[in-house]
Amino acid sequence: MGDLALCLDLTRLLSRVGRGPLTGVDRVERAYADWVLDTDPESRFLVRTSRGYILFGVEGAKAFLAALDGHDPWPRPDLLSRLTGKGDNPRHRAEALLRRHALDRCLHPNLFRVMSQNLREGTVYLNVGHSNLSADCLAAVRANADLRVVVLLHDLIPLEHPEFSRPEITPHFEAMIRATADHANLVICNSADTRDKLSSHLPEDVARVVAHLGMPHLVEKHPLPSEIETKTPRFVTLGTIEPRKNHQLLLDVWETLPEDDRPHLHIAGNRGWASQDFFDRLDRHPLRGIAIFEHNDLSDGQVRTLLEGAHGLLFPTFAEGFGYPPLEALRLGVLPICSDLPVLHETLNDCSVYLNTNDLYSWSERIMKRSKANLALEPARSPDLPTWQAHFDTVSRALRAIESGTRA
Repeated sequence: MGDLALCLDLTRLLSRVGRGPLTGVDRVERAYADWVLDTDPESRFLVRTSRGYILFGVEGAKAFLAALDGHDPWPRPDLLSRLTGKGDNPRHRAEALLRRHALDRCLHPNLFRVMSQNLREGTVYLNVGHSNLSADCLAAVRANADLRVVVLLHDLIPLEHPEFSRPEITPHFEAMIRATADHANLVICNSADTRDKLSSHLPEDVARVVAHLGMPHLVEKHPLPSEIETKTPRFVTLGTIEPRKNHQLLLDVWETLPEDDRPHLHIAGNRGWASQDFFDRLDRHPLRGIAIFEHNDLSDGQVRTLLEGAHGLLFPTFAEGFGYPPLEALRLGVLPICSDLPVLHETLNDCSVYLNTNDLYSWSERIMKRSKANLALEPARSPDLPTWQAHFDTVSRALRAIESGTRA
């Protein structure tokens, strides 16, 4: 393969329109969109919409991303959106934009035809967002002998820890893995830990490559709301508030800390699912507003300001596929204090403190000791953080390897 011919699935980002800040997986698909546009000037993009599939090119992708990033408004609804009564829905306005830029459109039975007639020989279909990752879609691509299917898998949490997923997610995820095993030429793994966990789910002839995810752009700092007091030593935890993230442990810890020296705990993230008992506990906690603070609507720039100067980033998660928050803390010179997971050792090496999530005493002791540290006297950290350049260099080599018939 000479120059790469690429078709990126943007269904994940389309599904997120109007639903608030991008999640970690969303940001990965967003980074791939920029890379595909930079790599292949004739690149193609696919989305599954509420009315079938849309295939579009560079101009459509640029218009979609500009609106997604907030640089341009979503267009007025088109006739189809108005006829279905969904013209005011942001996602359907996004679909209207993509219909204007469509190179072709179809329902599923004609996806094979659309792909075969509009994609160049040797095109790689990339699915990196866990959306539209179905047997129907992948089979329609692979039915074209000169096309390749490449999938990025972020984790196997719904299979290994179904208790941390909605009931309908686990069978859906099982179907995704089967579709990947049956139709993918290459699987990109975000960590060696994910690759190892996949070993029993993929046949030997499916190539796989490990490429650590790059760091998102460092946003500018924004002032914090005036009610957030920053003179007291503070610890921050980032991420959606859901059972897997184990915020319960942190409330348990804060209840053990001595009142006179108790640092502040800042919980930054949107409320997720299946945590009503925790939410009830957090809402009525006697330390809420005194030493425990919840922030659901801080901007990325305010989160950076909150994190900088913190005595630690707390990450007592039960399971992760990669884990961005500790890396984002390290970039700002903040010490991560994490659960003792193999994937976190892989990405953070010796730049983090690792603690057993069953050992409440160790968490309490470490947090109290850390809260007394003089941050100004600490040597600057220079961690070896993953970059998108390294990620895409690895992915490019792997894509060329599957075309040439060698293993990545």
